[in-house]
Amino acid sequence: MTDEQYIDIAIEISKNAKYPYGAIVVKDNEIIGRSDDKTLMETSMYSHAELEAIESASKNKNLYGDLKGATMYVSCEPCMMCMGAILYEEFSKVVYAATLQDSNDNYCSEIITNIDELAQYSKNKIEIVRELHRDKAIQVLRERGK
Repeated sequence: MTDEQYIDIAIEISKNAKYPYGAIVVKDNEIIGRSDDKTLMETSMYSHAELEAIESASKNKNLYGDLKGATMYVSCEPCMMCMGAILYEEFSKVVYAATLQDSNDNYCSEIITNIDELAQYSKNKIEIVRELHRDKAIQVLRERGK
């Protein structure tokens, strides 16, 4: 599958999520974690899509601490907390649709961070693909923000 197909899955998840954000973890061309795979975190204030997808991958594939080289696809740019988890798990790539500013403008207040500055703390170089199918993700934020 392509980045475009994977990001569309994350955006589709966001349409039915408690909060309008969706994420998947892909490793070796296989989806191994999804934010809509009901995890123990679902009632926590830390129930961000990225963390739920990481938890899902870790639980379902017994990969705790072994997500090195995986890709995170997320309907909105990761916040500081989620980016920290992505870096900790040594993902090699992050693909996101809407920006934190888009979320701020259309759904809820966000702390705007510089993802490139955060990525500097990665043990390995991390590729960041920005704003892929951004309009689709913004539409979800707008619909849910009403």
